[in-house]
Amino acid sequence: MIAEIYHKFSTDLEDVLTGDFFGAMRYMPFNRGLNQIFKNYAVSEDPQVTHILSNAADDDFNFEFWKRSENGLVEIDGFIPLTSVEIGIEVKYRSGLSGGDQLEKEAQVLDEWCNGKEKLLILIGEAEEAKAIYIENKDKRVFRNVHLAYLSWQDILLGLDQVLISSSYEKKMIEDLKTLLREKGFVSFEGFSIDQPVVDKDICWTMDGNDFVKSDA
Repeated sequence: MIAEIYHKFSTDLEDVLTGDFFGAMRYMPFNRGLNQIFKNYAVSEDPQVTHILSNAADDDFNFEFWKRSENGLVEIDGFIPLTSVEIGIEVKYRSGLSGGDQLEKEAQVLDEWCNGKEKLLILIGEAEEAKAIYIENKDKRVFRNVHLAYLSWQDILLGLDQVLISSSYEKKMIEDLKTLLREKGFVSFEGFSIDQPVVDKDICWTMDGNDFVKSDA
């Protein structure tokens, strides 16, 4: 991550971005870190998702990278087992799904892993791509048992301002992540910035021939 921030190299590999971002965030308690982003910015038409994330109050957690199914055929980029819910993370960065049924297969594996708990699969990608993939998959049968949500990298960048920082170390870590995501181009459009003239209520303008003349009101 640091080498990329300082322009020593550049890569479009989503596994590198996954490792950089979640590799740093796993050092913050879940409830102060990742879940501040998840519960404020994850998008889903499933009303249970908000309830599930709001009740996920764990601090200690384990983030398992690239966890595979028992038969080795399905890989989930990130797996977060918590007290009340187990969360699967599928990351996309400048690449589509490996197949039209990729999220279905991941949801089925997640359903097998999470016996007796709520199950949530979060798709992370660039804003428009993540939204399109979510819409394409949200009504599939498997997502009756496994909740589905999506989260854009653009909103993750915004969400980093929501994490609850408790030390200078955490502050520096978050600033590095924000810099990395900006380098990747994940800056949301916030409208045009236009310099407006300052209006002084004590000054008025009058017409003198073809010229405007400023005078005190």
